[in-house]
Order: sequence, then structure tokens, then C-alpha cells
Amino acid sequence: MTPATAEDLAGSALLRALAPEELGAAAPLFSVRRYPKGAILVTEGDRLDVFSVVLSGRVKFFWRDDDGRQVDIAVVGPGEDFAAQSLGGEPMLTSVIALDDLRLASIPVAEFERLLLGHPHLALAYVKRVIDLFRHSMAGRRSFSMEDVYGRVTELLLASAVETGGALVTERFTHAEIGQRVGATREMVGRVLRELARGGYVRADGGRFTILRKPPRHW
Repeated sequence: MTPATAEDLAGSALLRALAPEELGAAAPLFSVRRYPKGAILVTEGDRLDVFSVVLSGRVKFFWRDDDGRQVDIAVVGPGEDFAAQSLGGEPMLTSVIALDDLRLASIPVAEFERLLLGHPHLALAYVKRVIDLFRHSMAGRRSFSMEDVYGRVTELLLASAVETGGALVTERFTHAEIGQRVGATREMVGRVLRELARGGYVRADGGRFTILRKPPRHW
């Protein structure tokens, strides 16, 4: 581990609430940690003793039921953090795995709490961050309770698509990965994707999906 620098932390969506001189003073409180792709950072039930900011790479939050079935909850990338999961001392409800080679800047929770108390504007930014995460979580729960598999699959494809060469193209997914993200079996996902392709809404190419036209909300 090595001490973090203000440059390391400058991309943090939360810590940018600090003025440059405040960020420079806070940076030595953070340590830079490295993890290889596939490393399990947190196991469901753990209590986190550090607050961490992702400097590079991505992590995935997920849980598995007693039968070993996995549901992916969220993917967190550079500039994002484990804010809502770190404070409070409660056991983690999810496990966390590194999707890429990973660099984190971590600070002991007690030190982070003192940082919040010493900088009210950072504490306010933290509260807003937690509220935003809560709203996102509620939107996800609404989707799971009110949308069928078709709706959840199309919502995922549209949300992950970015403009590439003049077309909207998703990240690379397998049917199993989509199923984990939307809470459905691989077979159900495959059925939805075949129907979308047959209807001229998407085109599959090497694990990525090109959005040809926006699918209808309901099939």
C-alpha cells in the first residue's frame, strides 16, 4: 500500500466537494490498494472497516441464494465509491468482486467519519450521494416488481448502449450475464433476445448488441 495523492482522489464524485487545499490535506489519510481481476473484496455478511474510492477498474456487487443462483446488483467504476455500504457498521448485504485489475483508495471508516465532521460541505455531499443511491435502488426494485423479463432485458440493453460509429452498441454480454443482471434464466433471456432480433430491434454481434430501433415498452 502507498499513500494516495490529491491527483488520485480528484476524480472522486464525492470528494470533489472538497476544495483543492482540503483534498491535498485529506489525501495522505487514504492508502492505495491493488487487487487482481477476479479478487473477492467483500463477502456477504462482512463488516467494512474502510471507505473506498475506485481509482481504476470496476467492481461488481452481487448476491447468491442458497441454491447458488447469482443476481448482479450493481457495477461501480472509477470515481465511484462504497459510501452507503461502508458507514453504519452493519453487515454487507452483497459480495463484491473485481471485474478488472483494480486500484482503490481506502481510508479507515473512523477517519472518514472525522473527515465528514470536519467538512460540513463534504458531509452534505455524502448525504446527497446516499439519497441518490437509495433512489436508484428503489427504481431497480420497482422495475423488478412491475416489469416482466422482456421489460428488464430491454431496459438493460438501452441503459448500457453507447454511441459507437454512429450506432448505439451495448457492452459485451453473455445471455447468462444478462440473466444475472435482470433476475431471469439464460433460456428466458435468449427467448427475449431472439424475438427482439426477429422484430428488427437489435442485432447481436460478438456478444454486443446494436440497437437498431427502440423496442416497444411491452412485447
